[in-house]
Amino acid sequence: MLTVSQAKALGYYIPSNYTETTVPKIDFTAVDKALQICYKNGLGVRGHTLIWQSQTTSWLFNTRYSSSGSYVSSTVMDARMEFYIKTIMNHVYSSNYGSVVYAWDVVNEYLHSPSTSGWVKIYGNVTTSPQFVKNAFRYAYETTSHFGLTNKVSLFYNDYNEYMESSNIIKMINYINSGTRYCNGIGYQSHLSTSFPSVDYYNSALQAFMNAGLEIQITELDAGATTETEQAAYSYNIMKAICEVKKAGANITGITWWGLSDNVSWRIDNPLLFSTLYVPKASYYRTLDAYTNVFN
Repeated sequence: MLTVSQAKALGYYIPSNYTETTVPKIDFTAVDKALQICYKNGLGVRGHTLIWQSQTTSWLFNTRYSSSGSYVSSTVMDARMEFYIKTIMNHVYSSNYGSVVYAWDVVNEYLHSPSTSGWVKIYGNVTTSPQFVKNAFRYAYETTSHFGLTNKVSLFYNDYNEYMESSNIIKMINYINSGTRYCNGIGYQSHLSTSFPSVDYYNSALQAFMNAGLEIQITELDAGATTETEQAAYSYNIMKAICEVKKAGANITGITWWGLSDNVSWRIDNPLLFSTLYVPKASYYRTLDAYTNVFN
């Protein structure tokens, strides 16, 4: 932990309504190394993720930042959230390598928050008009605005099973953007398998997001299958659907596959385009075919 004065000396952002005497010390070592590597190799970076209903340490929600503390009030948590978001983003864009970060998943999977989540304990049950989610986007937007990056860096709500939640996602983003457009659009995770969802079902959400005027980025694409032949056909059809919606006018600005190769994937059903590094599968070539066939 750091005292507020120590944190300020290190360049941390401390909101004017921050009433506590300490803040957690943030270790930027891994972040800085990754940014430097990407900068030197001409790679873009997604900032993933600032606020997530999962894998957030429990003491972040507690008094004194203590594992034995009780839940803080929403007002205290708002100040903590602003401290964290702005400190992270300020650090990135004040560095020599921050220009590689072209997008942020500001909030991840809020609509799937379990009742045990610290965010739910403090802010209440899941809704399509969550004030704290709007606040998170405002803090991020204020930071990109400060650095003159609102037209260069996009801010996303990221989630999974979007084809089941497209209506609620659109309602929530419209709420976030009421007044000022803080959220550029949707991070469409796209953890798929050949058995589900169907290409038409997947495409229905793309169409809905396009019609809502949202920027779309495919952020965590993988497609599990029992055979390479099955995966290749499915990958072709999914990529063809994405490209056709793009060609029809959708503001699709990025596609990220969720891993380099099957041998290091988080899944066991061989969902990626390479089996191991530098060893492409049939799905790799069929994905390229889909792009070529749509865009000639």
